[in-house]
Amino acid sequence: MSIPLRVLFVEDMEEDAVLMVRELKRGGFEPTWQRVDDETALLAALREQRWDIVISDYSMPTFSGVEALKLVKRDNDQTPFIIVSGVIGEQTAVEGMKAGAQDYFLKSAITRLPHAVDRELRDAQARRKQRASAQALREMQARFNAFMNAAPMPTWIKDSQLRYSYVNPAQSTFFGMTPGDMDGMSDFELMSTGAAEASQENDRKVLDEKRELHTQETVFDHNHNARILDVVRFPISGEKGDMVAGLAIDVTEREQSRRELELAIQRQQLLSSRVIEVQERERQHLARGLHDDVGQSLTALKINLETIKKTGTLEGPSLQNGIDIVTSVLAQVRSLSLDLRPPQLDNLGLIAALRSYVEQKSKLANVNGWFESSGHDDELHHDIENTAFRIVQEAVTNILRHAKCQNIWVKIDRQQDQVYLSIRDDGKGFDIERARSNAISGTSFGLLNMEERAVLVGGSMDISSAPGEGTEIVMHLPAAPIVRRI
Repeated sequence: MSIPLRVLFVEDMEEDAVLMVRELKRGGFEPTWQRVDDETALLAALREQRWDIVISDYSMPTFSGVEALKLVKRDNDQTPFIIVSGVIGEQTAVEGMKAGAQDYFLKSAITRLPHAVDRELRDAQARRKQRASAQALREMQARFNAFMNAAPMPTWIKDSQLRYSYVNPAQSTFFGMTPGDMDGMSDFELMSTGAAEASQENDRKVLDEKRELHTQETVFDHNHNARILDVVRFPISGEKGDMVAGLAIDVTEREQSRRELELAIQRQQLLSSRVIEVQERERQHLARGLHDDVGQSLTALKINLETIKKTGTLEGPSLQNGIDIVTSVLAQVRSLSLDLRPPQLDNLGLIAALRSYVEQKSKLANVNGWFESSGHDDELHHDIENTAFRIVQEAVTNILRHAKCQNIWVKIDRQQDQVYLSIRDDGKGFDIERARSNAISGTSFGLLNMEERAVLVGGSMDISSAPGEGTEIVMHLPAAPIVRRI
């Protein structure tokens, strides 16, 4: 079966073109051909269609093979070009080959034309495939670079010596560098010794076991901030041997939130148990007070009254004993009432009661006490007033006991349906996390008691402190209690 072939002859002799067509047919081709012999005709033929091959005479009266070669290569440098000539020197042939011709031969050796054409067609196809592959590789490289440059997560490739051979901008920015700066660097030039050792140990594991590895690592960025990274490593093969690639996702905020949530759950569980414990303790206190004090006093009063009834006289010790017992019962009831709700709140109101309390306690402790109130003075729910007063009591007591301060500031601000309560001192401060750990472990309940009171009415507590920097406790309380199921 003949091979279709579109061939363009640049030839001034019609007979020579026909002769070459005949040789091509003998070689198994079925040529569709055209002959041109000047620049204008050549350009027109190139515009009309694509040619599989161009065969050109070297020397013509008004045109030359070298000029034809330049025009063909300018139109499509992948089109095979063969020079034929009646007489051609070796130097001339070399120059033609350097200019881009694929082959040359004398017209006297025209019988080898089919073999030359067949070879050049195969070579041209190979060149097209190679060029397409190179173009595809360039496009793939461009897409890869665009993707990696835009990727927000740090990504890198290390060689077999565990030195960086590629990093994307996110990775270099993490360390405050450019990608070029990190080329050839090792982890020991970028990280702390412990982090670098852990990183290289994981890299070697990936190379030795030839499998991907997921780890979580803490690395300091260029601002010396500790960042928690989820890292995925995997092996790849390169021209210089096995390599390890990796990418990292910054999960610092997620991990901190998770840890804060775990701590909050622990605190909530402890608060729940403490609420029940406090409720039971208060009930036991009331029951004991009613039974041991009030109950026994009333029993004694009953006995005295029965004695008076039997004797029929109000004279004697029974009457006075009864009066003393009633006086004692009144004191006991007053004490129990004070525990349930401070009478200052009813007699003076919350603002006046807090002001009086702060001034009194600070004066006794020989420190400066400052009290400030703002917002409208609408009456608050009695549970909120009681909670606010008890929190200030607890906070001021703790400050005077532990803070070694010179000043105490208490501020209450009522804004619509919210009450903001601030207790601040200029004392020695403390480690908040350590205090919370002590509260969770059950060795200290000062902060927990205040937070417990706020939570029970639907409020919350924020605290800020550091050793040597004083302490501020801010309570956010609703104007009326919010019932929360625990």
